[in-house]
Amino acid sequence: MNDADHKLLMQHDTELSDHERRINDLSDKMTDTLNRVDESNKYLREQNNRILEAVIKGNEKSESHKNEMETINRQNLWKVVTIAIGSSSVIYLILQQVIHMIH
Repeated sequence: MNDADHKLLMQHDTELSDHERRINDLSDKMTDTLNRVDESNKYLREQNNRILEAVIKGNEKSESHKNEMETINRQNLWKVVTIAIGSSSVIYLILQQVIHMIH
């Protein structure tokens, strides 16, 4: 091996070392970037879970509120019916007494 071949071989070795260093740097950067993306995805998943839980709780509260309102409506209907029957009975009794007094 002559001196020119030796220099060329050393130059290639240096270039290969530079390429390996660049590849390692790129690999490290990619690893860091992927780690940040993983952390970001983890944060977003946690936020999505919180939002989903809030929506589910809201739906449950809405359903519970709806059921309570239906119960109150039924109770009020019975109160109105009872009051109507009671007041009509009182009016009937008053009219009957008035008619009885007139005769």
